Amino acid sequence: MKKEEFCIMPLNPFYSTCRKPYLHRHEVFFGKAYRQKSIDDGLIVFLTQEMHEGTNGVHGKNGDKFNRYLKQIAEKAYREYYGKTKEEFIQRYGKSNLDD
Repeated sequence: MKKEEFCIMPLNPFYSTCRKPYLHRHEVFFGKAYRQKSIDDGLIVFLTQEMHEGTNGVHGKNGDKFNRYLKQIAEKAYREYYGKTKEEFIQRYGKSNLDD
C-alpha cells in the first residue's frame, strides 16, 4: 500500500476506504495547510465522481453537509486511532468538527 493510500477511516456506505479504478481520492481536510496532513494521517476516502465533484458531492455546490459529515467521521477516527485529545486535533487541523 502506498503511503498516500493509507486510510484509517471506518467503513461506510457513502465512500470506500480503498482505491478502485472508478473512484477519486479525497483528502478529508484539504487546502494547502491540511491536504498533506490528511494523507499522512490516513484521513482519505475514495469517492465516485458524483460524490466528489457533483452538485451534492463534497466539492459541489450543495456539498457542505457531506463535507461536514466526512470531517466529523475523520476527527473521531483520528482521535481514536492516534489516542489524541480534542485540543491536540485542533492544534493539527485548526478546529474541531465535533460538539464534545
